[in-house]
Amino acid sequence: MVKKNQVLWVVLTVALLLSVTVVSAVPVEQQKAGSTTQNSSVTYSVFSSSRATIRQPAEFEPMQGVLIRYSFGISYDVIKEMAQDVNVVTIVASVSEKNTVQSQYQSHGINLTHCSYLIAASDSYWTRDYGPWFIFNADSQQGVVDFTYNRPRPNDDQIPTKYAINQSLPFYNMPLTTAGGNYMTDGQGIAISTDLVWEENPGHSHAEINQIVSDYLGISTYQVVPDVNGQYIKHIDCWGKLLSPDTILIRQVPSSHSQYSEIEGAVSYFENQTSCYGTPYHVVRVYTPGDEPYTNSLILNNKVFVPIMGADQWDDDAIASYQSAMPGYEVLGFTGSWESTDALHCRAMGITDRYMLYLEHTPLTGEQSSPNGYDIQAKIYPYSGQNLISAATGVYWTINNQSWNYLAMQSLGNDYYHAVIPPQVNGTIVSYYIHAEDASGRAENHPYIGEAGAHSFTAHGDVETNTPPEKPQRPTGSISGKIGAIYLYSTTTTDADSDQVYYLWDWGDGNASEWLGPFASGVPATAQHSWTVKGDYSIKVKAKDVHGDESNWSDPLAVTMPRSQMIWVDFFEQLAQRFPHIFQFFHEIFSRF
Repeated sequence: MVKKNQVLWVVLTVALLLSVTVVSAVPVEQQKAGSTTQNSSVTYSVFSSSRATIRQPAEFEPMQGVLIRYSFGISYDVIKEMAQDVNVVTIVASVSEKNTVQSQYQSHGINLTHCSYLIAASDSYWTRDYGPWFIFNADSQQGVVDFTYNRPRPNDDQIPTKYAINQSLPFYNMPLTTAGGNYMTDGQGIAISTDLVWEENPGHSHAEINQIVSDYLGISTYQVVPDVNGQYIKHIDCWGKLLSPDTILIRQVPSSHSQYSEIEGAVSYFENQTSCYGTPYHVVRVYTPGDEPYTNSLILNNKVFVPIMGADQWDDDAIASYQSAMPGYEVLGFTGSWESTDALHCRAMGITDRYMLYLEHTPLTGEQSSPNGYDIQAKIYPYSGQNLISAATGVYWTINNQSWNYLAMQSLGNDYYHAVIPPQVNGTIVSYYIHAEDASGRAENHPYIGEAGAHSFTAHGDVETNTPPEKPQRPTGSISGKIGAIYLYSTTTTDADSDQVYYLWDWGDGNASEWLGPFASGVPATAQHSWTVKGDYSIKVKAKDVHGDESNWSDPLAVTMPRSQMIWVDFFEQLAQRFPHIFQFFHEIFSRF
């Protein structure tokens, strides 16, 4: 504890010397929306400060691992699934216990190359509640924030520090009593807890608590809300969960349920709050009529681990709720010794990728009007310190669910990049996502899942009605040839709006080109291809303009790739051209037979 206090004093001293400015924490209270008269005294509090240089990642950001504890609160099936993709760090009490766990992992077919161990004393398997909170500090280095665990379990309370030491990470002792199950963040400075955090810290005013999370976690907006479950534990993960920066899942119950009014009050509240995107939260629901713990799920990269009851008629609906809210994710249901306020999320703690490739972007939404195009800007920062791969960093975009286009992003300086989607016809639905890669081998999207969850907006009054390109001319080029040889073909088309055009070639053998271009309207375009199997093929080509509108396919060009004897035919043809008199002599002789 002495060492922790020393670290704390160093942090506070440095902060003072650097003259870090924070806005005074003044809670803004409002009456709970939709509440009955008896609950009218319940208040919600929103704290806002200036954005700090510290950043605390969200659960839905890239994870390198997951922290669990032996003896387990989750099944080997869950662990096996986790270990397919991330490193499973298991807290064990001794080397002997480690060997026991290793043997069990092996017998259950768990990928041992994705398993490591933290040898430390512990008291329980609720790693979510006492595990380390990860931040990126002002030096863009991952660190661990330790807090006072709100249960009388001294060994559990030491785990964050022991993990930090084991991983050679800086750690900071935050003077707050709390638990991980009562805290969630969007990764961009907004965090949410129930008012249990006030009850457990009577020595701090609300303003002081707000300042603590700002100083240690970089939280600029702290939403402190009433617990709606009416349970003793009062953890927010028992009834709500951030699925993305602007989407929150809240449990749903029938109107006859004792907590119906409180739960619907929370829904009304969040629907009227502003996400980090500057838009209201999108609230999605999961039906829990029997107090099923469906909100107590765990997001690990592109997988969602959902606790299900096994024999409950609402399990399938719960899985479907997640699939609808998180398109593109793999949603997996697991049974276990779950309780209504204690399930999978409580018993596992994600470990943030310390070298993640971070993308920060405020999506374009609603109606967008920009005659010069739609500027897509993002902060892209590789915590690995490796360079971005510029050729693989850009914006994928499409209109009205047509084929995808790609725009390389250009640097604006200070880790910001942009690309401009061309202006579109009024009413056009534009969807897009950002993709980036760095030299560490990491590749990430925004939104995280990429294409399946692409951002979208509607063009409003920017471009007059667009005319697609004319059908391209039938390709010209060789109509017969050799297997393995490369042949060049050309075509052209015109665009009534004089837009630049791209061409897509279908070679008739199951292969097609990428969209090639852009080419000016009316200018011939060429492409080359080689066939590997003898046969007859039809080449066709179509065009699209910069707005994504496509032409019809051209008339086909028939091409024949003869048998291998073609090589000998060519050989004798070349001899006949070189020695015409000799071949004329043999022709006259053989013609007599």
